[in-house]
Amino acid sequence: MYKAIIFDLDNTLLDYTRSELDSMRQTVRDHNLFIDEEAKWEVFWPTYLQHNFKHWMDFVHNLGPHASIHDVLRSSFRDTLNMSQSLHDELSNTYWHYFCNTCYFEEGALEVLNKLGASYPFGIISNGIHEAQQKRLLAGQIQDYFQSIVVSDKAGFRKPRKEIFDIALQELNVDRREVLFVGDSLSDDYQGALNAGIDFCFYNRAKQPVPVDIKPAYAIHELKELLQVV
Repeated sequence: MYKAIIFDLDNTLLDYTRSELDSMRQTVRDHNLFIDEEAKWEVFWPTYLQHNFKHWMDFVHNLGPHASIHDVLRSSFRDTLNMSQSLHDELSNTYWHYFCNTCYFEEGALEVLNKLGASYPFGIISNGIHEAQQKRLLAGQIQDYFQSIVVSDKAGFRKPRKEIFDIALQELNVDRREVLFVGDSLSDDYQGALNAGIDFCFYNRAKQPVPVDIKPAYAIHELKELLQVV
């Protein structure tokens, strides 16, 4: 039925949450912050995530002064720690280095790629930063699995816009009726596939309740279940 499979990347094939946490743990360690001060870390981390989410959303929706991901990171550290600008710059650079070179796979991801790779060309559509996504694929040694890698900041469109899907379809040389898109987000991935007229497989990694009006073509809780879908 399908002639190609397109994947979301973060928290679908790669464990973004673990990479983010591990990169930050290494960053604060390198800068001698919160050493043997777990209580301070427990305050820092959720506070940082809150600020980072706000600055990231301002960045992607052009609502703030941020011109790059580095501005987002610096502002996130500034609002969380309120230390010197030079330290915020150093923390941002260290974190970005670790994050771009850290790759953890979702459970079952490599099994799925290896077993389905002989039968289907693969693509990626990601609402991320092209530099990070390319380097993380290289770190995981899976960049050659994909015939199309479309990342929003380079493509000029973000999911759920259909245009970002159109780019992937053109690069894979397939019709929208011949593609299955796999992702973990109902707002970006499901809605994007719906806008593009592409079948969607919901990777419900958090096993969250699905609203009754959401009807993906398939829903799975573990990536290996995809082997029975296609």
